[in-house]
Amino acid sequence: MIRLQDIADMAGVSRTTVSNVINGNTKRVSQSTIDRITAILKEKNYVPHMGSVMLSGHGSRIIGVVLGFSFIHGMQSLQDSFVGEITGTLQVEAENRGYYIMLIGGEKIDNVVDMASRWNVEGLIIIGYNEEQYHQLSRKMNKKMVLIDAYPKGEYSFQNVGVDDYSGGYQIGEYLYSCGYHRALFIAETEEDSDYARWLGFKQAMERNGGFCSRSRYVVVPQEPRRRLKKYEELLPHFLETKALAFSSDYTAVEAINYFTDRGIRIPDQISITGFDDNFYAQIVRPKLTTIHQDVHQKAVLALRKLLLMAEGKEPAKKNVKSPVWLVKRDSVKE
Repeated sequence: MIRLQDIADMAGVSRTTVSNVINGNTKRVSQSTIDRITAILKEKNYVPHMGSVMLSGHGSRIIGVVLGFSFIHGMQSLQDSFVGEITGTLQVEAENRGYYIMLIGGEKIDNVVDMASRWNVEGLIIIGYNEEQYHQLSRKMNKKMVLIDAYPKGEYSFQNVGVDDYSGGYQIGEYLYSCGYHRALFIAETEEDSDYARWLGFKQAMERNGGFCSRSRYVVVPQEPRRRLKKYEELLPHFLETKALAFSSDYTAVEAINYFTDRGIRIPDQISITGFDDNFYAQIVRPKLTTIHQDVHQKAVLALRKLLLMAEGKEPAKKNVKSPVWLVKRDSVKE
């Protein structure tokens, strides 16, 4: 196994200089030296001993990524394309900046406290926590934290990276109304957070372009797949009558397209369907899904950028940053 001294000899520098580059303490190291040492480290696949790094006083270089839920849409969270893209982007972006990612199960707050403390993580990026969970965790440990897609009841008291859910819902509602679907239904899995914000936008668009959009058009379906499909079966006559369904996620929209197609119902001729997210499901399903695009990659980049800024002792100017969204028209809506 290659040693730190071996790297120093190859680069023609001291062992201390190599250690400083590995630990990010490069204020007194020239860029050409940093580049030379980094190239050798990469070529030799050098992996620093984490115990030594943590004892060096320069930090662990570990960022904890907390998943606040084990299941989503009735499947393991890491099977979901949104969660997978977020964590994958965080891993790549963190490594490009000389950090490591540690995935932490966050359903039990004490587990987060234990893991983050044991490994002396330099900060946490948290997916799937609400305001109460954040405050519970922050009372138990003093770590820099950035949340992704959290929805407080009032003003933001923590750093968050989100998406303009309301605008996305509004764009879908406006589009479906313009296509003549004045009684379209909104299909969601919850009555809170992103689903509810998207519904509010959908409802507002429908009401600005026509009459009253009643709460009965907000249809909440079970999160367990078999029960969800059973609900679709029960509501099928109503779906055929209204002719258009706006789903709060691409996953459930694609699932519904497959369900209806298996029963001989033509999409979009008999039922038009839209989603939200524009993940890879939307592009591989047939017909291709009309949906709202959000930049999941950029969301992860912004979260990491916020956290690293906080690690430097600086407070980001905006506590909540909303990524823009836009409508992507494909083939699942009959205009």
